[in-house]
Amino acid sequence: MIRTLLRPSSLLLACVLASGCGPAPEPEPTPETTAAAQPLRWPKWIRVIGADIVGAIEGAQTGGTIGAVFGPEGAVIGTVAGAVIYGTQASVEAASATTTTQGVSAGSRASSDPSNALNPFDHIGRHHNVELDNSVSIIGPGGCIPNPFPFPFPRDRTQGPLWDYAAKELKTPQEFLALPEFKEGWYDSLDFVASTANDDIETSIKKRVESGKMTAAVGQRLTRYFTTVAPLDTDKLIAATKSFEKETLADKTLTEQDRSTLLSGYSVARYSAAYWADQAAKTTTSPWCGCSK
Repeated sequence: MIRTLLRPSSLLLACVLASGCGPAPEPEPTPETTAAAQPLRWPKWIRVIGADIVGAIEGAQTGGTIGAVFGPEGAVIGTVAGAVIYGTQASVEAASATTTTQGVSAGSRASSDPSNALNPFDHIGRHHNVELDNSVSIIGPGGCIPNPFPFPFPRDRTQGPLWDYAAKELKTPQEFLALPEFKEGWYDSLDFVASTANDDIETSIKKRVESGKMTAAVGQRLTRYFTTVAPLDTDKLIAATKSFEKETLADKTLTEQDRSTLLSGYSVARYSAAYWADQAAKTTTSPWCGCSK
């Protein structure tokens, strides 16, 4: 029986933020400042965050669609669980893949508050960061991701804790978490994020839309979002994301599921950016990428 959803509520960006690829200051971004003359690739500094966002959006879409068979409440529960579980795993796997970057030096923290009370799915980002810490502690001794990471990634070690967290903290019913299509979607999404990490964004999202795994409305808006935030620093990324959230809330052409999916991804984007920037500020050069001082 679906229960009412309670709404209480690293390390690698350090490597890439501190590697000298930080962007130059730009005018305050809005969803309209999105011109891109050529295919947009995942910049190094945003690659982990980008994986986070796509994972969360795919999880929200998959979870919401599956949960909808239980009614509107089930769709919301599925959206939240999917965004947290898929997004967290996508982030930690992307972080592990980026540990080939050599050296860590201090980066800058976000000076702005990543929360956004206007987004009804803001709590997804908070849960995501809690689980991100948990997952990193599982795969790395002392909370440090090995550099280089000994692939393949041990998904069997992180899956159980993610499912347990969803059941206990997100109040996701076990009958939902046990659905084979939810787990199958998790694997499929992670494989997609990993395989397209170095592709240009427009092409990878277009492929996902054509496969039926992402709606055209979400794909179009996600491409425009990445075009806007790719060259930005942490504070400007958070500000731009809030602009996209405001636009999404007012967009009457979106279905409710597409709106929930986008808002879930944007929530994760803000909190993920703040999380990795904060980790960058707490790290120092080390053979273990992301080790704290």
